[in-house]
Amino acid sequence: MKKIIFFIIGFFVVPMIMGGITAFVFTPQDYELYVGFWGSVYLLIYIIFPLLYRKTIKQKMSKPAFYMLIYAVLFIVTSLSLICFN
Repeated sequence: MKKIIFFIIGFFVVPMIMGGITAFVFTPQDYELYVGFWGSVYLLIYIIFPLLYRKTIKQKMSKPAFYMLIYAVLFIVTSLSLICFN
């Protein structure tokens, strides 16, 4: 039950924070678009995370640190693509 509650809270909080940061850096008018994009990224990461978080990574970093690393990499990729294609 706790995992479901954290998923629901994360689904509403993480995309809003990431969308707000992206809108602040690029175009505030597209805030809803960025929140939707980060919502789909959140779902994708949630589905793929068990495949990425293997034994070797478990020994080197914790789950929250690995989530932050994934989001940081995706934020950089998204920022570079927005800069290049806009």
